[in-house]
This record gives sequence, structure tokens and C-alpha cells, in this order.
Amino acid sequence: MPWTDETGGTQVDHTQIDDLIRSSDAGRRLAHRRPLTNDVYEVVVDMLMNHALGPGDRINIDSLARSLGVSPTPVREALARVESEGLIIKAPQRGYTVAPLITLDQLRELIELRLLIEPATAAAAAKLATAEQASELRSFARTGGAGDNDVAANRLDMLYDAKFHDMIAEFAGNRLTRETLARLRSHLHMYRLYHHAGQAAATKPEHLAIARAIRDRDPEAASAAMGAHLRTALDRLNAVFAGDPRAAEARSATTRRG
Repeated sequence: MPWTDETGGTQVDHTQIDDLIRSSDAGRRLAHRRPLTNDVYEVVVDMLMNHALGPGDRINIDSLARSLGVSPTPVREALARVESEGLIIKAPQRGYTVAPLITLDQLRELIELRLLIEPATAAAAAKLATAEQASELRSFARTGGAGDNDVAANRLDMLYDAKFHDMIAEFAGNRLTRETLARLRSHLHMYRLYHHAGQAAATKPEHLAIARAIRDRDPEAASAAMGAHLRTALDRLNAVFAGDPRAAEARSATTRRG
């Protein structure tokens, strides 16, 4: 219901604003467009994750809109969101191009930064998480890690990994830490770097160890498990790039296009 603010003006509460927006034709169009933009975003991210759109490729908005059977507007909105995550680049007179893959050196720097933040975050979650939250985290940790190499599984593995770490940041109770980790987009870049690495099957036991320490309210064990998890993730990728010719090809292509 309306209320009077300190200036004497009448304010409208959020429920009324929502009703007013939905009562207008423009508001209804906007409500329908948001899910469409999200759908286009998901499709574009999938294409980037599985390298259907490779580093340096141009993205034509009109062509993409025709292929998806949508207008250019939700495509533009989705691409602006993808650009904000560092996966594509917009240049004057050139439009959007796919960003280069993150290098192993950049990935090391990213994980070094996460090592400064996430072990302490896991320790805080062990102290502050409720029993219900700890149970939810452990249940979720059990759901991931198919380890398949197809495109759909890779996408699900990335979402599983990102969600697990976000839950810990949420349960730790530090909003700034959670926002900082989200802005790093670490999971997107890591899984895009080498989308056939099959990381999630090895990641699942490590997630379970972290979740178990948080359930047991053991901050020291939670911190140690998180640190080991992050260092081992980098070790796995180092091993993949050292031993797989497809990784060397991808790295070479990135260097040429970058």
C-alpha cells in the first residue's frame, strides 16, 4: 500500500509497482523478453564453452537472431551480458568477437587469488553455516561430477562447480566476498579453457571433503580441504595440457588469434 515519505510525497510499494508494470502493454512485453534474453544468453555461453564459437570468431547479431528465430533485441541484450563476463569483446566498427582463451599463467594467477579468499571463506562457513545449510551443501556436492566429455555434461559440470563454491560463500555470510568471487567468473574461464578435460569426476570427492568439514564445524579442516581442492584443480589442468595434443592445439590457436 502507499505510504508518505519524509517530504510528504506518496510512495508506492514494490508490489504495487510490479502490478502497475504488468498492467501495461509495455510492461508485459518486458516481462516476456527477460526469459528470452536469458535463453539466448544460455545458448551463446554453450557455444563458447564447447568452442562452436572459437577465440577470435566474429559474432553477427542479425545472423545469430535469424538462426535462433528471435529478434535482434534479446540477442544484443544477451551479448552485452556475455561481454560483461569477459567471454566476448566489443570493438567499434567491428561488433563482437570471441575473447581469447585464458592462458595457463592467467589461470594460475586467478587460482592464487582464490587461494587468498576461499580457504578463509570455507572456514567461516564451517563456523557460521546452520545445520540445514551444511546438509544442503553436502547433498548438493553429491549431485555433480558426471565426468562425461560431451557438451551438455561439460556445461552442467561447470554450473555444478560454480554453484558449490557460491553456496559456501553465501553460508560464510560475507556479501562482498561472494560478489568478488562471482565477478571473477573463474569457473566459466576454467571450463572454457579446456572443455574436454573431464574435471568434475575428480572434483566431486574434493567437494564432499569440504562439505564434510563444514558439516563437522571444523574451520581448520574446511580451510585445508578448500586449499587442496584449488591447488589440485590447477595440477589437473597442467597435466592435461602437458599430455594432450588437443590442448596444445587449442593453446596454439589462441596464440595465433590473440
